[in-house]
Formats: sequence, C-alpha cells, structure tokens
Amino acid sequence: MGKDIPRSFAKLRSGEQLNLKGPGYANVAALTAAGITAAKNPGAIIYLSAGGTGSVACLAVSDGTNWKQSALGANCI
Repeated sequence: MGKDIPRSFAKLRSGEQLNLKGPGYANVAALTAAGITAAKNPGAIIYLSAGGTGSVACLAVSDGTNWKQSALGANCI
C-alpha cells in the first residue's frame, strides 16, 4: 500500500517538531567554507545564527543554485 515513510518524515507527519540541529553556521560564507554549497544540497534548509544580512538569524534554503534567505520574524506569543 504505498511507500514506507522515512523516520524523519514520519516524525513531521505525526506532528512532532522539526529541529534543525548541526554544528551551527553563522552565515553563507561559513557554509561555503565548510563545503556546504547550494548546488550540492538542493532543497536543504539550514539555520544561520547571523543570517545572510546583518546579524539577524534566518533560515537558508537551497534552490539548487543559490541559498535563499527567509528572515525570522517577531517572537511567538
């Protein structure tokens, strides 16, 4: 009946949180220095502590060519 769902996707489907763990990168320059390029990681989502612009944290998403920045907004209440 359908494909087996990888454990990582099964956790998302069941409503568990998505936790972007890792060594932590400050910005795209740090990703590039570590060999993590947009071209090698299409579809990847990475948390950047200093962001792509200024020192604001953001999520970077690879479109297969470039890292696209998604700024994090106001605090949740």
